[in-house]
Amino acid sequence: MRREELLSFFDHSPTARLLRSDLGAWVIAFLYDTFKASSLLSILQSDLKARLKEFQNSIHATYPSVMPGTPERYLTQWTQSQWIRRFVDSNSSEPQFQLSPYAEEAIRYVEDSITRRQQLVGTESRLRLIIDTLSDIVRGSSDDPERRLALLQSQRDAVQREIDAIEAGDRVHVYRPSQIRERFQTAIHLLRELQSDFRDVEDRFQQIARRVQQLKASGGLDDRSSILGYALDAEEALKHEDEGISFYAFVRFLLSPTEQSLLRDQIQNIQQLQPLMDQTESLDRLGKMVPCLLAEADKVMRTTARLSSCLRRLLDSKTEAHRTRLTQVLADIRNTALLLRESPPEAISISIEAEASVQSPLSRPFWAPQAGFDSMPNESQAIAPEQIELLASAFQKLVRLDMRKLRHSIREATLEGSTCSLKEMIERSTSRIGIAEILGFLQIAHDDSHNIDFTRLELITLHGDPDSTPSLVIRVPAVLFQAKARNRDFARKPR
Repeated sequence: MRREELLSFFDHSPTARLLRSDLGAWVIAFLYDTFKASSLLSILQSDLKARLKEFQNSIHATYPSVMPGTPERYLTQWTQSQWIRRFVDSNSSEPQFQLSPYAEEAIRYVEDSITRRQQLVGTESRLRLIIDTLSDIVRGSSDDPERRLALLQSQRDAVQREIDAIEAGDRVHVYRPSQIRERFQTAIHLLRELQSDFRDVEDRFQQIARRVQQLKASGGLDDRSSILGYALDAEEALKHEDEGISFYAFVRFLLSPTEQSLLRDQIQNIQQLQPLMDQTESLDRLGKMVPCLLAEADKVMRTTARLSSCLRRLLDSKTEAHRTRLTQVLADIRNTALLLRESPPEAISISIEAEASVQSPLSRPFWAPQAGFDSMPNESQAIAPEQIELLASAFQKLVRLDMRKLRHSIREATLEGSTCSLKEMIERSTSRIGIAEILGFLQIAHDDSHNIDFTRLELITLHGDPDSTPSLVIRVPAVLFQAKARNRDFARKPR
């Protein structure tokens, strides 16, 4: 990992913002309980609001100052922060929400960190898994018939030796309870990672669909061939990339009835093992493995179906225009019928007007040369990547105006029933006060019905940094903050 990559990740990644957020623990807890613990891939907006409201009520009994806003506010903020994704499915008119790849990554990181401290570290099982994977790579990548035959014969000899030992009455070698738990935890860890990876695969398909829709919206009928070519090339390239090849092979394997039956039998046998009886949560996750994986694969396939539907609508633009025109004509007929409902005519007739167009060859304009353009040297307007990173980093580090913090300082200053002016508030403040904070105090004074005297002005000095920023003197109306000022009926609390 390079230093520039680390700085960019911590400054711009939604995953890092979620982990570093003040409400990160509460957000991850709610998203985990809603989606992961309930095995939900998506949830309706109304259901998600109800769950979030119930979650807020449960934590306010112990932590009343945590997440005091409305559920709509937090869902909007989380969507803008790319922690959840809002979409409208073709089978429902109500918006739905699902986890984003960034939230999946943050939840997986926290879950792995917690389970790693609570459970044993599977070094032996991981080593076996690495050795088996390397052996499988060597066996599957070799096209030498003699080498492949030697590998198969060695496997056959090992199986035959075990058969002979069992037939001879020797003791059957079985795993110890610690080895069973260790390998089981490794399998559950891989299962969690597999379920989280589906969001990345789905996001790649959605990027293609969004790009096709953008090209369709920006171009006309003349650009259909280029848009269609881009979509088909992008979809075909994705299918031939490593992620696409692995995903479609996974779907073929999972949809095989033979493989499903074998996998269900193995899961049933594992659930009956005595050393794993205390692994309740992991066994429950394993029991839902096949349905969850099928649902995940089906959701990704429905995303590809939406891409195909977008392409079909793109190719069928003439039918779409005809359907739009027919819808407009039917709407006009319905509106006319509603107007004539009170006094219907005795007879109804339909007349179709059609005009024959006559064109004369002499009406064509004379030939004229195409307009010429003066050639000018190209000037490079590219911005260096370093400058883009600096601008993005500076924008990311902008300090947000915290209205709750300003209200808290007002309550602290007027706690004993006394009054406090705006100038005194700024002089008492231990943190840095700028123009934004002054505007915030003025907004609070207006919304919470504190005393504002526009006829009398006060001079307030804002001290800057001694080395760079000079002091600033501003003139504002005299404000007097009172204890427990009531909000006006028409005032709106700023977000």
